[in-house]
Amino acid sequence: MSNEKKKYSRYEKTRIISARALQIAQGSPVLIEAPKSVINPIEIAKLEWEAGVIPIDIKREFKNETKKESKSCKNKKQ
Repeated sequence: MSNEKKKYSRYEKTRIISARALQIAQGSPVLIEAPKSVINPIEIAKLEWEAGVIPIDIKREFKNETKKESKSCKNKKQ
């Protein structure tokens, strides 16, 4: 992958964190070492976002073009 830093809109960021929080709440393994005091899935997902380890892709459709852009937020920070 390139060293280019990918940007996400606030809506994409919210969607990624909420989807990951739902996964954690349903029993998915946590991808980071979270402090024992943090038990809220949303807070854990935010910590994973900051660490850049959430393995979720984003696909964008552009109205004027048929091209789709796929973004992976794994190992990327905003």
